[in-house]
Amino acid sequence: MESQTGLFSGIWVPLVTPFAADGAVDHDALRRLAQHLAPHVAGLVVCGSTGEAHALDDGEQLAVLDSVRAAAPDTRLMFGLGGPHLGHLHDTIAALRTRRLDALLVTPPYYVRPSQAALIDYYLALADASPWPIVVYNIPYRTGVALSFEAFAAIARHPNIRAVKDCGGDPTLTLELITHTPLAVLAGEDGHLLATLALGGSGAIAASAHLHPQRFAAVHAAMQDGRLADAQRHFHALWPLIRTLFDEPNPAGIKAALAAQGWIDARCRAPMHAATDGLRQRLATMLADPPLAA
Repeated sequence: MESQTGLFSGIWVPLVTPFAADGAVDHDALRRLAQHLAPHVAGLVVCGSTGEAHALDDGEQLAVLDSVRAAAPDTRLMFGLGGPHLGHLHDTIAALRTRRLDALLVTPPYYVRPSQAALIDYYLALADASPWPIVVYNIPYRTGVALSFEAFAAIARHPNIRAVKDCGGDPTLTLELITHTPLAVLAGEDGHLLATLALGGSGAIAASAHLHPQRFAAVHAAMQDGRLADAQRHFHALWPLIRTLFDEPNPAGIKAALAAQGWIDARCRAPMHAATDGLRQRLATMLADPPLAA
């Protein structure tokens, strides 16, 4: 079995899902984007929150995964899974068994706010059912519930639960996970990349790495080599762009920036809105600045 650090080290990009003018998934644009990003990152996440998975039906989600796998056959892929209906999640795992995956990114059940004991049971049941390692997606501001350290410690004993995407916003919990569990800790908030790596985290799942993925990878590489000043220099140059990309709800900013570069259309699927004209203009200006120009 590959170690947590090896499998989940580096920068992963949670792919946006491009949409065409008729509202359908734009698979041509999706494949082009995946081919562009794959050589520069450790892996790609398909059908996460940045990919607007909430707005894709089951068939669309599988088709998105198939397109990305065809475009990036040798790239590690993680598939987003979540929701309060455990039976549906088991059905999705069954449908995925014919696909080649490297991990599942699993959120706690949203809306229902289960107890910590129920969260433990939820993750252990999915870990038993999954043929792939599970990355726990701790994102309480989306799901309405946060896993405690004790819950993490309990589920981390399962050999199939291998990592966490850390969006909890609690630096104490981040450090406890790094120092007192075997889980690989991936920064889930893009602005926490440098801090998480400095604490001993293994990488990040960073939506803003759609833009300048080599520079995000350079932050990780510099930290791995102990070159803190270089990592700081790369990250500080990226920080204004990271901050601006999330001025409006994700993935509007990411899509607007990619549209400015000609990769995709900026549209989102309802209930999400595309970026406002103001954000589009700010991003276009930033992407043309010499420090971040290609």
